[in-house]
Amino acid sequence: MDAPKKLPFYMTQGKAFHETKVLDQRFLLISFVDKSELRKDALIKLFDKLESTSSIPVAFAFETLSDFQRKNLIEANIPFVAASSIFYLPFLGIAYRKRKYTASPKPLEDGEVLPKLTSAAQAFFLFMMYKVKDSQISKSEAARKNGLTPMSVSRYCKELSDRGLIQEFKVGNTVQIRCSESGRALFDKALPYLDSPVKKEIILLPSKAFDKLPKARESALSQVTMLAPPKTEVAACGPHAALAKGKGIDKESDGFFNDNYVELQVWKYDPQPLMRNNRIDTVSLYMSLKDSPNERVQASLKEMLDKEQW
Repeated sequence: MDAPKKLPFYMTQGKAFHETKVLDQRFLLISFVDKSELRKDALIKLFDKLESTSSIPVAFAFETLSDFQRKNLIEANIPFVAASSIFYLPFLGIAYRKRKYTASPKPLEDGEVLPKLTSAAQAFFLFMMYKVKDSQISKSEAARKNGLTPMSVSRYCKELSDRGLIQEFKVGNTVQIRCSESGRALFDKALPYLDSPVKKEIILLPSKAFDKLPKARESALSQVTMLAPPKTEVAACGPHAALAKGKGIDKESDGFFNDNYVELQVWKYDPQPLMRNNRIDTVSLYMSLKDSPNERVQASLKEMLDKEQW
């Protein structure tokens, strides 16, 4: 069959689309010609786009998969078929691996923790922590408020519930979700699974567009602690922002240091929905600076967490 019309060309190139039926359930199966496209982030992006454009469930087909690739796909809750030996089709309740698959997951050993959250699931966790707090919300309402598909929300909820960060329960015909803890207790519980949101950093000349972005790094930390503000202003944006697509300025350019400049963090998710008082949110700020070797920064991070109105 032809690729969905709403998909951009670069997402359809090198792929074959098949409408498949198993146990009376129709779904769209996409096979790959180019193995270089098996990167986790690219597959998640493609899967989310396909979900939003297809009226039936979506799954990927691969000739072969390494154990690492299979593990990444399952952690991201992306349906797939690999040759005839591995099936992961959660919309049918099917998960099978020839010889090696067991229905019950292997229990964690002492001291072992699950992998860190995907960046999309981390953004959804922050929505739950900051916006839902001690209340509860239906999955469908959470999807609407975040501009997500119901299947994406289900995938993120699985990541969070597997790590004990949220709870799911039914109220009538709806599935409700709520945080398992509140405030600082929730942050401490989530910390092993959180990661820095920063994808890259670039240097720019000041602009009105930059001024509208939430302050980040030491620029943000100085607003809530006794840390002195940095000489160079730092702000953050999401991966799809216009400024994120620029190449920035080469520091070695002649005369560069005679000009003012600013630094831009490009994040894996958009920081603006979580922005407060013209700065990035506290949890993301902590994760972006927690590995800083600067002792004053580390002391200020502790001060910020202690003062935070969770």
